[in-house]
Amino acid sequence: MILIKILILYLVTIAAMRLMGKSTIVQMTPYDLVAIIIVGTIASEPLISTEFWPSITALVILVALHVLFSHLTLWQWGNKFFLGEPTLLIKNGEILEDNLEKSKISLIQLASILRANGYPKISDVDYAMLEPIGEVSVIPKVENTPVTVQHLNLKVDDEGLPISVIVDGKIQKRNLHLLGKNRDWLMAQLTEEGLHPKDVIYAYMTEKKKNLVISKREKA
Repeated sequence: MILIKILILYLVTIAAMRLMGKSTIVQMTPYDLVAIIIVGTIASEPLISTEFWPSITALVILVALHVLFSHLTLWQWGNKFFLGEPTLLIKNGEILEDNLEKSKISLIQLASILRANGYPKISDVDYAMLEPIGEVSVIPKVENTPVTVQHLNLKVDDEGLPISVIVDGKIQKRNLHLLGKNRDWLMAQLTEEGLHPKDVIYAYMTEKKKNLVISKREKA
């Protein structure tokens, strides 16, 4: 009985997290964090008590509330209430001490964040902004902006998105269909290389150029 109970709770909790959306794990907004804590507490409660179905009901209600709050953030007032607004930490290369204090971020933390973004000197930064999701966006001064191919007036061919066609020896038929190819075509390509799908650990094709790149297993 305990095994079935754990299995059901495990699956229901995973379903709850999926319903809450990927941002729950990636962005960790304030209401995301609260929801995750409560979900973990509710999900573990039946394992130490006999209140099983009430806990499942509580999980369903919590997920419904979380989805509601997520939709409310699509409106400006809801976004401001649940997430707050961005806070400037650096402006024109100058540290805004009051905003740092309000945001509970120390100078050491700020310097560490800037270094992690590739800017060891505060003077290289034009703006640094604490986003509502808890991340710090760093905008460098114009002279410190990384050089791109556009700056150098270089022409670069856009090969498109690389889409996997073989993963761990298994052909991804759906992805092949998206690329306008089929299994027979892929097998012909592999035969030319003297390979079988099981000899390939990973292979992908670029969406626009249709370039096939194959990574063979070491023993192949």
